Amino acid sequence: MKFEFEKLTDPEEFIVYDFISIITPDRIRKFTNKAYNDFLQKQESELVGKDFTNGFPEEQVIFFDNLIKSLSPADSQISIVQRINISGRQDIISWRVSGIFDTNGKLTEILNVGRHINEYQKLKNENAELLATLNAYRRAIDANIICTITDAKGVIIYTNENFCKVSQYSREEIIGNTHRLVNSGYHPQSFFSDLWSTIKTGKMWVGEIKNKAKDGSFYWVNSVIIPITTVNNVITGFLSIRILINEQKKREEERTQYLKSLENMLFMVSHEIRKPITGIQGLISLIEDKTLLNDNEYTQTISYLQSSATELDEYSRKLNDQIQKNMKTVNT
Repeated sequence: MKFEFEKLTDPEEFIVYDFISIITPDRIRKFTNKAYNDFLQKQESELVGKDFTNGFPEEQVIFFDNLIKSLSPADSQISIVQRINISGRQDIISWRVSGIFDTNGKLTEILNVGRHINEYQKLKNENAELLATLNAYRRAIDANIICTITDAKGVIIYTNENFCKVSQYSREEIIGNTHRLVNSGYHPQSFFSDLWSTIKTGKMWVGEIKNKAKDGSFYWVNSVIIPITTVNNVITGFLSIRILINEQKKREEERTQYLKSLENMLFMVSHEIRKPITGIQGLISLIEDKTLLNDNEYTQTISYLQSSATELDEYSRKLNDQIQKNMKTVNT
């Protein structure tokens, strides 16, 4: 093993940020480092040789006396957190109090090492607030959204209650399974191949999927699948968030049916209804020119007109029924 040493050219480069002091069992400071002095905003001469509890409230003096008495060779370290207000500045200090004992087990000195934890406490508070916010988001998601998490192979490792409710499978049936459990067979294999090729490259996939519940009923979901990665962009799993869109798909189906019925109506108008109308128009032209028809032809022409009128009336009723059906679809 090779060791390398570097000479410290400037002693000021070696900065100790911890506050260090050594006191005697009777509370007299024997040593303080620069960080300690700077923290208390005092000179070393103002601190060393003085009772470190000077100016403390009586209950705080009693606390430190009891703390010193509690030190023993078997339990020589105690950690405490102290809030100190210096010149209007609120500081939170974490102290490690260590007892130093002679060979007879007598306490001779006490080493105090303190460290600012303002930023740590701030971060801790921020994390607590963030955790509360995330819990609120989770409750909102659990109330309205179907959510699952899988490993990198697609095996489900987490499901919320909504997925259990919609799919009708228990949590025990879902965990350890894949989403093939709710495959409806509606989508071709190429659909899922495209899905997997997208998310395996670290991209998000968005689309609509038709699933099948345990009782055989179908339901549609709008799905967002997001890869979960490490800091090195290694995919460790996938987060799936889905929203039920049964009503939306129902409206789309009704709209499709409505457009199809309109196409049928257009066909009836352009073909079936136009046919008798064209025939009637031609017969009327013959009737108007009386020289072209004898009595027998005239009788036949009238018969054709009656037949065409009956046919037109039948198509008109069909068209009317179709329009009323479309109106009911629109109104519902």
